[in-house]
Amino acid sequence: MAPSALSIRGGCAELRLSRPEAGNALSADAVAELLDGLRAAERDPGCRTLVLSAEGTAFCTGVDLSAVDQPDAWPAEASAALMELLSGLAGSRLVTVAVVEGRATGGGVGLAACCDFVVAGPAASFRLTELLLGLVPAVITPFVSARVGRAVLRMALLAEEFDATAAQRLGLVDEVAQRPGDVVRRIVLALRRMPRPDAVDEFKQCRRMLGAEPAGYLEHAHRLFERAAADPAVRTRVRLLQREGML
Repeated sequence: MAPSALSIRGGCAELRLSRPEAGNALSADAVAELLDGLRAAERDPGCRTLVLSAEGTAFCTGVDLSAVDQPDAWPAEASAALMELLSGLAGSRLVTVAVVEGRATGGGVGLAACCDFVVAGPAASFRLTELLLGLVPAVITPFVSARVGRAVLRMALLAEEFDATAAQRLGLVDEVAQRPGDVVRRIVLALRRMPRPDAVDEFKQCRRMLGAEPAGYLEHAHRLFERAAADPAVRTRVRLLQREGML
């Protein structure tokens, strides 16, 4: 099965993570397909909204660590592509909506946080697990911090799991709903009332300029990830947690 699937109808694109058997983890192929889907939706002149959702009980469990023993399991270009994906979703001319109905861990939290709206089902949960593995959540920190501010310290340092209601209190989630699809439809209908799509894009650009990352930050985050991922101690830790069923 392909890592993701794209459909566009009525000016709304749905980009769906479709590797439930792998927790919708972000393999290099999955990141590439999500990027392709985002670009395809942006090329459609009639498309105004992109909904990011997932199959199965996990929204996204972050970077795929299943092949941690393979030297090229997560090549350098894939790390750069992940940063491009998150930045692309955050900076898209489309209004982006993440629908989280299961677990979001590590990079999965960042994937949701970079969207304009995060709608959570009652079974959703959010947890930053990178520091438990010896990794650094540097790539996703700008997007999570933009939503929760200093609470990102608690999320990362304590690796606590937050349910949908607690995540909404933090600002990570915009709305909790028994039927997230109803919220998505309300957002799509509201955007259809906007007479000029360019105005929405221009407003989003203004907001991004207010919270722009310092020059060189993304390159620094990329180097931190690569260095940590290559550390034998990190690989040993990942294998241990996998054997114990904690990943």
